[in-house]
Amino acid sequence: MENVTNIINDKKFTTSKIVLDNRKRATINGVEKALSSNEGCVILKVSGTNLVVMGRGLHIEKLDVESGVVEIEGEFDSFKFAASAKPGNVFKRIFK
Repeated sequence: MENVTNIINDKKFTTSKIVLDNRKRATINGVEKALSSNEGCVILKVSGTNLVVMGRGLHIEKLDVESGVVEIEGEFDSFKFAASAKPGNVFKRIFK
């Protein structure tokens, strides 16, 4: 399992964009931080909001926090924006 925690970037992005290619590859712009990553879930801070990406066999192919771009490969099930700014609350909802 791959874990990515607290990759800090001081940049703030006001816009974001998700491009999904055949449910096998996603490119996400506006990423400020990668909070967590494993084969079933990737949690990112995107334009000030947490984005929870769920799926199977997920792995981060490219992580460029300077330009705010993340590329993820795997089989995607959902993309959900969470209003909570506290990462602990997101984890509690995901792992009930």
